[in-house]
Amino acid sequence: MFNGLFAIFKKEVKEYFAAPIALVVIATFWALCGYFFSFNLFFVNVAQMVTSFHNMTILLILMMPLLTMRIFADENKTGTIELLLTLPLKDWETVLGKYAAAVLILALMLAGTASAVIPLAIFAKPDFGPIIGGYIGVFIFGAMFMAIGVALSAICTNQIVAAILTWGALVLLWFIDYPASLDLFPKFSEILLHMSLSAQHVDLIRGVLDGRSMVYFFSVIVFSLSATIQLLKWRRMK
Repeated sequence: MFNGLFAIFKKEVKEYFAAPIALVVIATFWALCGYFFSFNLFFVNVAQMVTSFHNMTILLILMMPLLTMRIFADENKTGTIELLLTLPLKDWETVLGKYAAAVLILALMLAGTASAVIPLAIFAKPDFGPIIGGYIGVFIFGAMFMAIGVALSAICTNQIVAAILTWGALVLLWFIDYPASLDLFPKFSEILLHMSLSAQHVDLIRGVLDGRSMVYFFSVIVFSLSATIQLLKWRRMK
């Protein structure tokens, strides 16, 4: 049943590691996370992961578009999307296979930062519950960023345009709560606050996995991937 999905998944993973962009993004993410964590630990004397999770979230906003920009945009530009649509694959297998490969890269990026917990265990007595919750929260953030990137890549034929659109969407979602400070329409302000990534991330980086936040993130993921599937179906029918 999932043979097509796994075939797309394996193909995408190979393409990620065949091109230097994924390796550069992963290495840069690890280096920057390590630098920020070391600075906070040894110079600011802050022996906790909350600041690190905040930095990871910001870095993911900057880097996820670089990993998702080619997923469909490159296929659209080269015309291989037409060949892909002629294969005996369901549209959801194509989309989920590509998305799963991107999420694997995200998991590798976050797994590489887990070594930061070692000095914490040596120099402090951390509560591992919030640390695990924080990693889950950052992972969900990154998974949502990637789902948005996949959807926007599907409508583009240029990778740079796809990346810029994804950056724009993520930055907008991060600052979308700014009009709420005017509080002209309380109900509307409440909606903006709920949609705001900057407001949602405060609890997540502390390892607090609020139910409403989880519903919001998973709704965005499902909506983005469903929109991508519908776009492929539309292209197939043209």
